[in-house]
Amino acid sequence: MHIFSRRQFILACASIAFSGNTIAKSTALKANNNFNNIKGNVSEDIIPSVTANLAHSFPYTPSAGHNKDRTLLICGSGDYMLAWCIGYFHALHKSGVDLSSAEIIVGTSAGALVGSAIATGHLNHLIDELDFFVDMPQLLKELSSNAKLNQSQKRALQLCLAVKDAKINSIQAIGRSAMAAHATNPSHYESTIKRFVGKRNWPAEKVYVTASDCYTGERLVISHTDNVPIEQACAASFAWPGLKSPVWLGDRACMDGGIANTTTHADILIGAKRVLIFSLNDGSQQSSQQGLSLANLPNTLQSDIASLNKTGTQSLLISAGLPPGKNTVDLLDSKLIGQGLTYGFVRGIAGASQIKQFWS
Repeated sequence: MHIFSRRQFILACASIAFSGNTIAKSTALKANNNFNNIKGNVSEDIIPSVTANLAHSFPYTPSAGHNKDRTLLICGSGDYMLAWCIGYFHALHKSGVDLSSAEIIVGTSAGALVGSAIATGHLNHLIDELDFFVDMPQLLKELSSNAKLNQSQKRALQLCLAVKDAKINSIQAIGRSAMAAHATNPSHYESTIKRFVGKRNWPAEKVYVTASDCYTGERLVISHTDNVPIEQACAASFAWPGLKSPVWLGDRACMDGGIANTTTHADILIGAKRVLIFSLNDGSQQSSQQGLSLANLPNTLQSDIASLNKTGTQSLLISAGLPPGKNTVDLLDSKLIGQGLTYGFVRGIAGASQIKQFWS
């Protein structure tokens, strides 16, 4: 009986799951800086090199937050969270609160995109240059997953909701479903991420982006030392199983950093003086019933905050929650993009003084 190597297995899955014009193919574009015209299948010789092992166990060692003062932790969960965060940070910018002074920024999924854009200062540039409530929704729709879902995509999404624990075999099962799902990313996806973030090179040493290895189930943490373009790291962190194709980082097929045994990856910031946390939900049991999660993995938000506080860290949690007037929400509803921008902005105006007091 023929036994596949790990690399052969992933590439075999990729040949099925990544058909079409996907992120997997676009890794080849690093060689010629053309992010729109790649043809053919993924092969070993076009997978970019990565200078370090991206897998990091818990807790992250050495802590990136050690002896740091102001740090920023932005969690994910889809297009609504992305829109809400941008609306909130737009309000903070208008209120004179500058989060780019954070010494460390850890981003997962939507938080990876927003955190990177904050680090480069490009988010403020977009806010100032765009007609915010007209142009920004269109930009976000280019990053969203609005296509009609096929059966393989639905299976992957259903498995995320069916899994009840974060054991390694459960994460691996979700990873297999992600690789087997025929999900295609929007055209010009990486170039849109690059346009959002504002540059191709790693934005700053202070940025850490999380993802998960589909095959091994390992937690991945990508930083400036890893020879990974920022748009690929963000695309990997934002690749929710069934909605977007896994993304190749080195020889790893990667999925959303929210598929992990931590909701926040707060262990990266252990030892920081202050951690400002943005989350879709507040970590309560009610959150999943309200639809404020795309998976039923254990929500570790409150325990992660408790772990930070035990080390002397001051933490402030800002949770998006439900849009006004809603008892539940469908995170796959594209109409939430506009609602998220507006609601985030309103919340940001109301919360600016609290953030300023905590941050200064």
